[in-house]
Amino acid sequence: MQLKVITFNIRYDKPDPGENNWQVRKKAIASLIDRYSPDLIGTQEGKAHQLLDLHRMLPAYQSVGSSRTPDGAGEYCAILYRRDRCQCLQTNEFWLSDTPEIPGSVGANWGNHLPRIVTSSVFALTNQDKKVTLSNTHFDYDSTKARDLGAKLIHSRLSKFNWQDSYLFLTGDFNSPPDSFPRQTLANIPLHDALAGRELNQQMTYHEFTGKAFAAIDTIYYDKRVKLNQVKIDTSRWEKVFPSDHFPVIAEFEQNE
Repeated sequence: MQLKVITFNIRYDKPDPGENNWQVRKKAIASLIDRYSPDLIGTQEGKAHQLLDLHRMLPAYQSVGSSRTPDGAGEYCAILYRRDRCQCLQTNEFWLSDTPEIPGSVGANWGNHLPRIVTSSVFALTNQDKKVTLSNTHFDYDSTKARDLGAKLIHSRLSKFNWQDSYLFLTGDFNSPPDSFPRQTLANIPLHDALAGRELNQQMTYHEFTGKAFAAIDTIYYDKRVKLNQVKIDTSRWEKVFPSDHFPVIAEFEQNE
């Protein structure tokens, strides 16, 4: 098995001024994806019209996932997949709340004001017997309690994973540093953090369009039965602009012998 995965907070269409505006950035994001040609991409913050823009520029990709709000106007944790390499077999979503099966639900005492969602999909890979399951999420930026409880819920859900049938990956903007309770909880699923072998200053991904990242909050967790061949944080400008206020994390994996 050879698999390339990206996690990327593409920033919602606020809209921002100048070169940070979505109408400028979307070309940069498409160029980056086209260049790396990943099999799977866990995205955060994209809204429906942003995802549609990417589909128009990236015909090789399809996506799964829905809005975190029932009206369809909210942010998605959409998963993009390359159609010639991956076949989506199943998708489900749950919300990070006391009632995870209720769309748009927010935990009464969690401290977050906006819904948070997990999109999880099972893929068959071309010429591969074993499936791949990718879960993708975006933790709350404001509430420590929401991040802690969200990580516990994901841990509870993914700990029941059918390990015999599929490899498991988790992408996200976790809004938490590597040594925090949420990140350590996710690592105990058990999964490896693709950036864990680096010094902390080499794990930084959030840069607020400055090009100098100062928070290590985005990563890819991967199944311990696969081998991480390489991982990088792409800090480049694409089409002469920064694609987002987060740098994407790109990792390549293969099946252990």
